[in-house]
Amino acid sequence: MQAKVQTTRRFIDPFPYLSLLITGGVFFALILGSAWGKTLVSRQLLVKPDTTEQLQPIELKQEPIGALRIDVRAILPSNQWATYEIQLKDQQGKVIASGIKQAWVESGTWSEEGESGTWAEDDLEGGLDVRTTQSEPVTIALAVLEYSDTAGKEIELPVPFQITVQNGVVDTRYLWPGWFGTLILSLLSLFVVPHTGRVVIKKFMNDSDVGDRATLGGSDRLLRVIVKVKADELAPRVLDVRLVVNDGNGEQIYAHTYPVRLSYSKGDGRTTGANGTLQTFLVLEPKTSYGFHVEVTPDASVDRTTLVVRERARTLRPVQVTYLKST
Repeated sequence: MQAKVQTTRRFIDPFPYLSLLITGGVFFALILGSAWGKTLVSRQLLVKPDTTEQLQPIELKQEPIGALRIDVRAILPSNQWATYEIQLKDQQGKVIASGIKQAWVESGTWSEEGESGTWAEDDLEGGLDVRTTQSEPVTIALAVLEYSDTAGKEIELPVPFQITVQNGVVDTRYLWPGWFGTLILSLLSLFVVPHTGRVVIKKFMNDSDVGDRATLGGSDRLLRVIVKVKADELAPRVLDVRLVVNDGNGEQIYAHTYPVRLSYSKGDGRTTGANGTLQTFLVLEPKTSYGFHVEVTPDASVDRTTLVVRERARTLRPVQVTYLKST
């Protein structure tokens, strides 16, 4: 066999990075959408029932993104209702867009099983979003169609409104769920990629030696070889893990010893054990039966050794791969 070791990007999975790119794009759209809008009007307006009040005409300019947003909030005392209409008119007085809103404020007290308290609810805000195709002066009109208390008694007093008009506003309400969704997808893909591939060997022994054989390999099939070592509290900081690969005839075609640093676990203020993991990548040609054998030294402290081989593995970054090809 001919062995060649090289660092390659060939097996990088692009999906996590594409997901992160989309997540970044949505986040950029959120920032741009929040900063793009320009406030044209912000003022209060008193409107009597059955009358219409208009703001001064404003010059509506076509923006490359976003729309004209008219936000209206009725200012009502408790237990009153008002139905109002918002209109947007062109310079000839023709209604371009309109909307009717029933605003209300209600409050009261409650008592149940010896307990009592107060409650309050309201629904006061209305508005319009209009996308213009040209620059033109427009007029905003506001009419109170009905004003009464919760008992149905009509009220003749004017209704105060807070009106805010912005141009170039982007509706970011649907971008937030999109951002969270793509972020979760990105994190999941980053977690999943190291676990991709078909498990062709999974074997453990309560000893320092473990091995198994399987049919695998091929020029486009990356093998992720993982060796997990569990040791007792007396294990040295570094163990040597020797990986041997044999061909279908049992002849050794690859052998390498890797130093594996252990991490110690503690409980009740003392060291209770140690764990270490080796991960390496191979490409074996041709596809046939191969035997994998692992030996950990020094073996006195080793409690368990686990060997896992995944075929068609993918990576998140460039990795060093050992290529073994029969001559």
